[in-house]
Amino acid sequence: MAYRLKDPDFGKSPLTGMVREHWLDAAEYLVDGVFRHIQGLDDPIAIPKQSEVTYPLPDDPPHRYMAAEFEGLARTFMAAAPVIADRPDAACNGINLRDYYARQILLATDPQSPRFVGYISEFTKEYGKMQYQQTVEGGALVVGLMQCREQIWDRYSDDEKQQVAALLSDYGHSQTIGHNWRFFNVLMLTFLKLNGFGIDEAVLKDHLQHLMALYSGDGWYNDDPCYDFYNPWGHHFYGPLWCRWYGLEHEPELAAIIQQRNREFIANWPRFYSRDGKQLMWGRSIIYRFGCSAALGAHFLMDDPVLDPGFARRIASANMLQFITRDDIYVNGVPCLGYYGPFDPLIQFYSCAASPFWIAKIFVALSLPKDSPFWTAEENEGFWAELGECTESVELEGPGILVVNRGETGTTEILTGKVPQHAPYYNQLSFNCDYCYEDENPQGSNPANYSISDGISEGFRIPLAIGFNRFEGGVLYRTLNMKQGGGANSMFSYVVNKGPERIDLADIIVPFGVVRVDRVRIPRSNTLHLGHYALPHLAGKLPILETDRVDDHPTLTASIDGRKVAMVAVHGWDGLEVAVHGAGLNPEADESTVIHAVRSEEKEYAGMETMVTVLLHRQDGGEWMEDELMPIRSFGLLPWAPSGQPCGARLELKDGRRFEIDFGNVEGNLR
Repeated sequence: MAYRLKDPDFGKSPLTGMVREHWLDAAEYLVDGVFRHIQGLDDPIAIPKQSEVTYPLPDDPPHRYMAAEFEGLARTFMAAAPVIADRPDAACNGINLRDYYARQILLATDPQSPRFVGYISEFTKEYGKMQYQQTVEGGALVVGLMQCREQIWDRYSDDEKQQVAALLSDYGHSQTIGHNWRFFNVLMLTFLKLNGFGIDEAVLKDHLQHLMALYSGDGWYNDDPCYDFYNPWGHHFYGPLWCRWYGLEHEPELAAIIQQRNREFIANWPRFYSRDGKQLMWGRSIIYRFGCSAALGAHFLMDDPVLDPGFARRIASANMLQFITRDDIYVNGVPCLGYYGPFDPLIQFYSCAASPFWIAKIFVALSLPKDSPFWTAEENEGFWAELGECTESVELEGPGILVVNRGETGTTEILTGKVPQHAPYYNQLSFNCDYCYEDENPQGSNPANYSISDGISEGFRIPLAIGFNRFEGGVLYRTLNMKQGGGANSMFSYVVNKGPERIDLADIIVPFGVVRVDRVRIPRSNTLHLGHYALPHLAGKLPILETDRVDDHPTLTASIDGRKVAMVAVHGWDGLEVAVHGAGLNPEADESTVIHAVRSEEKEYAGMETMVTVLLHRQDGGEWMEDELMPIRSFGLLPWAPSGQPCGARLELKDGRRFEIDFGNVEGNLR
């Protein structure tokens, strides 16, 4: 059964009803689901396996089984710790939470215990030097220990503290991955240092230096190789924690750098949510869901926070309620491996049954004092109240992201560049808070993306990567790399593929959607699809479809309750079609519908083409006016743009804006 908000406080929180006590209730509710599987203090956290593709697999070595057990302990502890700190007598399934976690931490760190989770130094001797999942969970463990320090850590004897410290030292000084994982080592080593245990200072310094070197600008860090939610639930979660624990007092120069970058990030992070607080379905580890709101509370651990606290709490509370109030997210009483219901395409090799408890990072806000502005300020809608019915865009050149907030419908979408991943949860053309991503479909018609079939490789394929070109004159320029295999410098690839395969994108934001002016650079015969957002068949119900023409251009619309999309084929397309997707590609339903544009080119070396398309969406059940459905007043193709690039265009929109599309020195600008 889903979480139900009791006695909401609509005085302090007029939009969600959630105040600090409700956050504690929510954390305890999530932990209570775990304790359905625990009968006593010595029982490990053993959440039943939800999918055959999760680790540990039958042939995995013992350290993977140890990691899964440790993950259950450490991640659920991040939800339990604030409850223990605030309600030390709290019990689930008749078991006192403080006593249980205090006992289990000692069992997990005792080499003589059957519950011991292992030393990485020993794993390295037996299995080789690599990254071990225990590093991650060690970082989670110290977050929990710091949050309820008085109730657990301070009650341990000196020998017990030494036992826990020995494990943390082994993990903190062992090999890690050169991205956000370094923060796990930083937190473990800092925890040891704060508690009087010796560490290798050079190792700690190395991790901090390399983490800071990943900075890209606009508050964003490159997480090697992507930009994604590892910024809010990684870099801008651990950074503020480290500053509060240690940096502000002992390393003020570095803390000032972290704080300034955090301010730059948090100034725009609320824009990544919809007006009602829904998050984007974007990037890897999406099973962590509202963990992305951890940065909102963590920001108030910093000196001189700049974010409106009522707005921050409004988003974080609404984001949490987006999920925990739904029955379908729970399997065996705990959040499942999926987005809403179970969804195997979201499961990564590092996912196990307890992995979704990374959501517990959001409860770091409960470490803020009760009189923190985060808890005392009245909820508000922030910039949305001033936005009204307008559409506003923010350009973030550091990560190559355009954020679009749509006052007319209350939704948010992002258009991403600098994407080196061949995965639909990274390289869609756009991500929208109200439309879930779908897994890749080899029959084409992939949502919010181009798909290509070349007659050589089997089926359709989506882009390998998205390159960021530039923002200029209200246009976002990007390039899709459609090539498969061989790589750009492979002679074999050039012989077989007859050169690079690129689609250069020019995105112009308009009310309710986007005008696309895209240049196709594919030298051989091919079939091309451009898909709109997918509409799930909720309760098995198909969308309502309508065909029409606007300004003599083919138009196709599809709608379900609360969502409607439209596509206008302005130039270059053979037509518009409808595809029904099955086989569990959509996270909301077994089947979905995608409207898409199609074009086939039978000749090789037929020249570059310019494709002009209008894609619209709305969530208010309304109808588009003709000028909204067809926002282009006139357009003309340029054989040669002013920069010397082939296939430019000039457009005038019906709102009076004029654009000259010139892809410029695209190959030199791509990032």
